[in-house]
Amino acid sequence: MFKKIIFTISFVIISCLGYAQKNMNDYKYIIIPKAYEFSKSDDQYQLNSLTKFLFNKYGYDAYFVEELPEDLKSDRCLGLIAEVSNDEGSLFKTKLEIILKDCYDVVIMKSQIGESRVKDYKKAYNEALREAFETFQNFNYEYASKESVEAKPKEEKQSLTYVEVKETSKIEETKVKPKDVTTKTAAISSNEVKQELYYAQAITNGFQLVNSEPKVVMILLNSSAKDVFIVKDKNAIVFNKEGQWMYSENNGASTIEKILNIKF
Repeated sequence: MFKKIIFTISFVIISCLGYAQKNMNDYKYIIIPKAYEFSKSDDQYQLNSLTKFLFNKYGYDAYFVEELPEDLKSDRCLGLIAEVSNDEGSLFKTKLEIILKDCYDVVIMKSQIGESRVKDYKKAYNEALREAFETFQNFNYEYASKESVEAKPKEEKQSLTYVEVKETSKIEETKVKPKDVTTKTAAISSNEVKQELYYAQAITNGFQLVNSEPKVVMILLNSSAKDVFIVKDKNAIVFNKEGQWMYSENNGASTIEKILNIKF
């Protein structure tokens, strides 16, 4: 069995509260550099042009550095700077990650890792970047200016209760023998508790979970059942059990279950 210590914390929830205090909706523009750190020339393999094209395609307002609109020229903090990271340590795959930073070089958003096994560099970068862009494609972006946020009335203080699990342990195989019930055996290979808080962001067909970095760690797809989600690319589901969100994965030999601390 695992032991749980429950804490109740009261704090102020303001109307614009988001992960890490800032999120994509606080920024009006996306700034695309001429080249990325791993590139050998400007717009190598047209990767920078593709980045700009995809951001604009999915509803963002993206510009190259040399063509910024006037309000962004006078206030660079209106925009996020797009960087693309290349995992050069991978021998057989091209792996790209899109990172958005504010004017103070603080990371505001990271994409999922886009991958490609294509040997041709241009095709591989194109394919990996498009896969990484699924994060921004599914993100419900809508710019909220400071003026519109300040015009909204402040919300009253609310009390938020959450569960923090301090200790974990494996659940051993046990036998239960109630008087009028047949013997049952419950066996779970491992039951780990995830203490890290995940923020659920609505996408077109479910939610994406981001951590405090912030980085997308899991995508939950809607199912026909209430409070039951299918985990993308996993033989797993996330469901609500007695007020707690549970992750359950079947790897063929055993079932792995763990508690997820999710804020919707």
